[in-house]
Amino acid sequence: MNFDMDLHRDGEGSFGPESLSAGAMLPFEGRTLMLGPDGLPEGVLEAERDGWISPNNPILVRGSVLVPGSVKILPLAWRGDPRSGSNRGVSSSEIATFASRMQSAGMYWAGPWRVLDLDTSSSDSIGSYAAALRSAGATHVDCWTYSEAIGLSLVWAGDEDAGTMSLALHVVPASWVSVARAKKPVPGVDVLWSWADVIALRADSPGGAAGTL
Repeated sequence: MNFDMDLHRDGEGSFGPESLSAGAMLPFEGRTLMLGPDGLPEGVLEAERDGWISPNNPILVRGSVLVPGSVKILPLAWRGDPRSGSNRGVSSSEIATFASRMQSAGMYWAGPWRVLDLDTSSSDSIGSYAAALRSAGATHVDCWTYSEAIGLSLVWAGDEDAGTMSLALHVVPASWVSVARAKKPVPGVDVLWSWADVIALRADSPGGAAGTL
């Protein structure tokens, strides 16, 4: 099955209330935007609040005590409850396929990825980010240095059996993922999110476009 051509995944199926239990993935147009050859989609770096960079691409803005808005979270997929029985849901194999294509896109934008050590206890900005990821349930993180100032992380998190498995792209300061650029510890890093945040965002701006940044 060509998962990029599952055109039945429209905005309502991906962002409607049932997607929290049934599972969700960006619609075809949203995935296409994320996999473009020119790097991060327009509007990502400038986002200062939760919203939409396109009608099919939500963005959640988090940060830290020192740098509010320093984390841009681009939700990509949510496994949902595998016992939901919905035929509009998303399988773990679909998420893995999309993750592989995001890895390829990131490698094209910024070169080979590195695996972020989630167990690190280093007393620097990388350690602060890793601790926040652990607290948020991250299970695996691939990262890139996108530019001198910007880092990228492809983050798997949650528990498939509990219906909380997710995939997201984080856009963070480069010092949070690059040993060569690491800085002092960063207090209060927040990377928490769930698909419920995306559903609420959709409800606040139906169709997504009304809330496009």
